[in-house]
Amino acid sequence: MIDLHSHLLPAVDDGPATMADTIRMARRAVEAGTTTMVCTPHMMPRLPTPPATVHAAVDALRAELDETDLPLQVLPGGEIAIEQLRVMDDDRLRAASLGHNGRWLLVEMPFTGWPLDLGRIIDDLEIRGFGAVLAHPERAESVQRQPDRLRDAIGRGAVTQITASSLTGEHGAAADRTARALLRLGWAHLIASDAHSADWRNPDMRPGIAAAADELHVEVADLTWMVDEGPGLVIAGRDVRPPRLGGGTRTPAGPGARRVTP
Repeated sequence: MIDLHSHLLPAVDDGPATMADTIRMARRAVEAGTTTMVCTPHMMPRLPTPPATVHAAVDALRAELDETDLPLQVLPGGEIAIEQLRVMDDDRLRAASLGHNGRWLLVEMPFTGWPLDLGRIIDDLEIRGFGAVLAHPERAESVQRQPDRLRDAIGRGAVTQITASSLTGEHGAAADRTARALLRLGWAHLIASDAHSADWRNPDMRPGIAAAADELHVEVADLTWMVDEGPGLVIAGRDVRPPRLGGGTRTPAGPGARRVTP
């Protein structure tokens, strides 16, 4: 499995404090079947982690993983708040892209309020050569109240990533309910851990994937696109067209939809 959203790096943001904690977290991810983790520290006004810091920390972690013989690939990235996105130039965005592919950006949906210019932001990113992966929309109050708000963003080419532990109730009933609604609508495209430690908010995505499969009345194997093929396209910087998973209703391809087969 490929985990596109994790806070794995030690002493960089609000993830593990030490390299030992990071290795414990990485070991748990490997034991759960994860082969690749993208390290996505927060990039926000309160915690504006520079991409260069992420790249250096990833290099140090790779060396440590080699020493401990853990078969885990780690890649750089960033979880970019919309406020921070507005002040980052193209070079910094490319350096913060998922897997350093130069294309896909993990854009954090705000927990409160709705970004009125989200459509314009997605369009502007596309003109500049970027695509948006919207992080954990099920945890945004505005989406919890009105999931249909995502229709326009998805129609403009954004891809959504839900957090595995939202489907097991770790982020509350509203996030669980909204994640399931997005799955049924076909508006939940990728699953990631958003892990912060080996214990609390850990990187084991299997319970969340099982819950998603149960919600869609499919087998776990039917959702491998969400944690394998789909994330693989993202880190390769390729076009992404989420398939229909389960029996939900897909969002119609409106005039503004821009989706191409990879």
